[in-house]
Amino acid sequence: MPLVHREVLRFVLKRKAIKSQSLVLTFDDGPSSRLTPAILKILDENNAKASFFLLGRNIQSREEIVRQLAKQGHEICSHGYGHVHYWKVWPWRSISDIKKGWQAINAALGKDKEDKYPFRPPYGRLNLVCLVYLLLHRVPIVYWSFDIGDTTAPAHRDKHKALEHLKKAAGAVTLAHDFERKREDTSKMILEVTASLLEQAKIKGMKVVTVSELLRTKRQVYQPRVAQ
Repeated sequence: MPLVHREVLRFVLKRKAIKSQSLVLTFDDGPSSRLTPAILKILDENNAKASFFLLGRNIQSREEIVRQLAKQGHEICSHGYGHVHYWKVWPWRSISDIKKGWQAINAALGKDKEDKYPFRPPYGRLNLVCLVYLLLHRVPIVYWSFDIGDTTAPAHRDKHKALEHLKKAAGAVTLAHDFERKREDTSKMILEVTASLLEQAKIKGMKVVTVSELLRTKRQVYQPRVAQ
């Protein structure tokens, strides 16, 4: 059932992106000390917003970056706390990981109220108990329509892969990762792809929106920043 639910959600997400001609940039596993700020710089230069699925364990000592995300108007989402594979642990362990991820975000933002953020399961895998828990709490479960391939080799070296996909597609929800990278060429690839996707969206007249904006089919036209 969770697998069927995932495929249905991915289909709906893809259809919404295509129908509304939208580009949604999503980043998993951050924040990182260097790559996340570099991505934010590119987004700011292009007057664009993205959705960041933060990993709770990576927030520690990087709380200021989380606050920067919120201050700049990007969407803060959760990827759990410890990047646990929910098919390989007991249900209560996976529920605890989800809650702990939300708590880490709330702590970084200084929130007393326990907000529940849109959730993307690690490895794209949910067990039945987690699925029911998230549905009962009306938490948006978010997947993607295109993986730019920055965590696989040698695909991570092909920076043209995502751009070619967007040239052919009318819309997409892209997946990239902004955790601390050991390979400088991979970090460079992510930054180049992000900038190229935004440029291609501008050329095609696509909207650049966050996940929640897409799910609401909010029609916010992409407005590139004009140099003064």
